[in-house]
Amino acid sequence: MDWGTIIGTVTGATIGVGATSLAERSRWRREQSARQTAIKRELYASYLAAVAQTWSEIRAAVIESDLPWPDRADLASRAFRNGNVYELRYQMAITAPPEIVTLSDQTMRGMRALTNRLSAGQTYGSWDELKSDNQAWFDSFNVMRRMMRLDLDPEALPVQTPNP
Repeated sequence: MDWGTIIGTVTGATIGVGATSLAERSRWRREQSARQTAIKRELYASYLAAVAQTWSEIRAAVIESDLPWPDRADLASRAFRNGNVYELRYQMAITAPPEIVTLSDQTMRGMRALTNRLSAGQTYGSWDELKSDNQAWFDSFNVMRRMMRLDLDPEALPVQTPNP
């Protein structure tokens, strides 16, 4: 029996199996990464939508309502409690990178602080006054959106932030 043929066959089989295993492992990693990105994209979109909807309802209660102030504050607090922001923040905590978790906490806490101030008697006479008093919240929210975008696509171009 020719040992060269046997050694060549075993070597070829080993290389073939090794190459196939490496290719499969690489494909599995790409698929895992794509799944993780899809999960984050869905969560980020849900969180941003919940924050935007909640903020819109708070703004409407504070600025557009004809109700007396204690009732406006109650409406704003109810909007925050029912807005799903608090619940989604927990999902962010186990899915997003730490810097985005920190920004999502700041966003949620800023909304909570506003509703607490309203419940304590703070009033606003105009959109400009409300926006000015909560500019730190807007800044944190805008940074969070940019960080989410970069997390999903590290090569993403910066997006101009619209003025709310």
